[in-house]
Amino acid sequence: MKARVHSLPLFFVLFFIALSSSFSFSSSDEDCLSCHQDPELKNGAGKSLFVDHEKFLSSVHGQRGISCVMCHTDLEGFKDFPHPERLRAVDCGECHGKAVREFKESIHSLDKTGEGLITVSCADCHGKHDIKSKDDYSSPVYPLNLPQTCEACHLEKVKTKRGVEFIRQYEKSVHFRALEKAGLTMSANCSHCHGSHNIKGVLDPQSSVSRKNIIRTCGSCHVGIERDYLEGVHGKDYVKGIKDVPVCTDCHNEHDITSPEELSSPVYATKVFAVCSRCHDDEALARQYGFLTARLKTFSNSFHGTASKFGEIRVANCSSCHGFHDIRPSFDPKSSINPDNLPKTCGKCHAGAGINFAKGKIHVVSEKTHNKWAYFV
Repeated sequence: MKARVHSLPLFFVLFFIALSSSFSFSSSDEDCLSCHQDPELKNGAGKSLFVDHEKFLSSVHGQRGISCVMCHTDLEGFKDFPHPERLRAVDCGECHGKAVREFKESIHSLDKTGEGLITVSCADCHGKHDIKSKDDYSSPVYPLNLPQTCEACHLEKVKTKRGVEFIRQYEKSVHFRALEKAGLTMSANCSHCHGSHNIKGVLDPQSSVSRKNIIRTCGSCHVGIERDYLEGVHGKDYVKGIKDVPVCTDCHNEHDITSPEELSSPVYATKVFAVCSRCHDDEALARQYGFLTARLKTFSNSFHGTASKFGEIRVANCSSCHGFHDIRPSFDPKSSINPDNLPKTCGKCHAGAGINFAKGKIHVVSEKTHNKWAYFV
């Protein structure tokens, strides 16, 4: 019983110590705001030092009771105001350790390209005293706002070999239209493809947009397409590490990805054969990997190729016969150009096409010599 009686005064002492500590944080903020709440306050260089208290209170830090000295740690316990003009840089890693560690290895933290990229800080993307959660509509890193946040530097401050027009191409893409016009936040924005804190240069093997990783990056949204690609002839060579095999960006471009139904798309019905022929008419690649060349010439001489050149979009092109992402060799039982499957493939356009109809060859140098029955008909 005596021990319990003696414990009561100790409890009240600890309670008042804790209470006084909480008041010391409050008074510390008041000390800061006594100067920094002045909209006219500036440093020697003319930079504003004003802190909008209302915005801070509505920020993610203000809502969690973060005080000034918890970020500006060199002012903790400081009494002799005003403080020195130059303070230590705020270390966000005290709380956000993982994000800061990733950021320090990113292209933003250190220019590793030699292209004159500027280094940036947490505040450049997230703000300072008015930081919002990434899920807040008003946050500069909210999906709908992120392109404008990135463009603030990449259109005006950053100079790269590709120039600002390469960055602006994203605004013409199907991804941007889905994001900007339809408000679909799951549509690809800068961070979906490049990452957030761990952004690497495109030539860095660890970059999410390097050739080594681009299939997985695109596949994070286009799961079914990734599966089909990896099961196809291109995907199997990609897994082997063959660098000449086409990946997503080789056919669809990078920032200005558009729907295949748009005339501007490189895989539009009347343009897709030009994309495929970049590899399949390359004699050096043909010798190295053992495939036939003159695919564009032989296709162009056919009825399909001739009609396509005149703008007919309903006529068969490369993908109509070979498929899109799951392209397979003719000996594969699942291939759309396997002899057993050709009647079905041709029948997509030519209703009732049978085995004899499918015997007509497409890639021939001379219809009259190599495809005489079809030529006669």
